[in-house]
Amino acid sequence: MAKIVPFLSILLLLPLLTAGKRRESSLIGFHLQASASDPDKNTTKLVFGSTPVNVRINPEFTRRDIDGFYPFVAEDGNSLGTSFRLTKSAGKRLEILSSIALGRRLFTVIDNNPVDFVRIDGPIKHGYITCWKGLNKKHIEQFKKAGLEQIAAEVEEPRTEDADKPTDSQQVE
Repeated sequence: MAKIVPFLSILLLLPLLTAGKRRESSLIGFHLQASASDPDKNTTKLVFGSTPVNVRINPEFTRRDIDGFYPFVAEDGNSLGTSFRLTKSAGKRLEILSSIALGRRLFTVIDNNPVDFVRIDGPIKHGYITCWKGLNKKHIEQFKKAGLEQIAAEVEEPRTEDADKPTDSQQVE
């Protein structure tokens, strides 16, 4: 019995020790291409296509930083693309990151698989990150299941023949 008590106490304490560390979902992450000044211990190789690229291990943005998404048909016609709307705080981080990481790539990684990337060519102030291709309906369902809001397309009012005529409130006497 004396040998079992320490073992049981460790088993009981183990959940308390790990309770503070919440595992980040691997559903989606955006990893920045590593710079020459990034230490090797903070980078990893990501194979995109057939080319290995050094990226930062920790994603710059994760599922927690996204509050909505807008799927669309990619230019290739075979896959889907998606624009991800970031939270306000993540949008500010994106603006800062995109101001200092000019010329580097931001990779979209879903379920630990690289899907697409964008090259940062200037400050991004609108708070959206776009994955232009490589997604499918399964991914969209995963985003919905994860609680992300699907942003509906805005439909413009159709023009009528009288659209050029001023309304009564616009007429000048």
